[in-house]
Amino acid sequence: MRILFFLFVLICYPLFSYSQEKSIDSTAIYILDRMSEVIGQLQSCSFHLSTSADHPNTYHFSAYSKEFTDYEVVMQGPDKMLVLANGYPGRRGFYYDGNSFTRYSFDENNYTTIAAPNNTLSMIDSVNYKFGVDFPAADFFYPSFTDDLIDDFDQIYFLGKKTIEGKETFQITAIKDEMNVQIWISNDTLGLPLKLLIINYGKEVASQYEATFSDWKVNIEYPDKIFDFSPPPGSKLVSILPKPL
Repeated sequence: MRILFFLFVLICYPLFSYSQEKSIDSTAIYILDRMSEVIGQLQSCSFHLSTSADHPNTYHFSAYSKEFTDYEVVMQGPDKMLVLANGYPGRRGFYYDGNSFTRYSFDENNYTTIAAPNNTLSMIDSVNYKFGVDFPAADFFYPSFTDDLIDDFDQIYFLGKKTIEGKETFQITAIKDEMNVQIWISNDTLGLPLKLLIINYGKEVASQYEATFSDWKVNIEYPDKIFDFSPPPGSKLVSILPKPL
């Protein structure tokens, strides 16, 4: 990345652009677009993702309980993905080889395999829509990420540079009724996401979702075998039901 040119553009770019109904900071859009372009040109990537999310409290339905999960994610080409999750609600593996998607429970030693589209993003859409399987922070990998933010939110602002654990980042916020999204993007050569925070004010008690990226590795060639699921000894095949519509 041409750091000096990038910083010069940030200084000289018009600060805000307005429409009748929206307030969109063009510096924020510039940073988001560049991040999306870099992600779109990656041949492969891997990263660690730590998340915390508020879930309805079992004992008090007007309150939330914060749950934590760690993910190891590997994506390669347009049709390979591996996700290993440890935390709420258990140890799980998600395997996608371009033809099928498998969810494996390490705790219960059972698995489900279904046919899947031959593209990672199409697979994510399909599996989420039909079965309610969530893929944390997957939005960053969609080419339409910036346009989707502009369409979905009323205000988008660049909040300046912030330092997180010794790393300089660009902080961006997107705001609409009952929701505030904050994104921190690393100010380094690649400019990849470092942190995501979603605050939802739509219920009696505000809920939060936070995701922190670390240990990014890019354009490493991973063996195709790691994306194929081989049932461990004694594991059971179980069915998965579509989520209620």
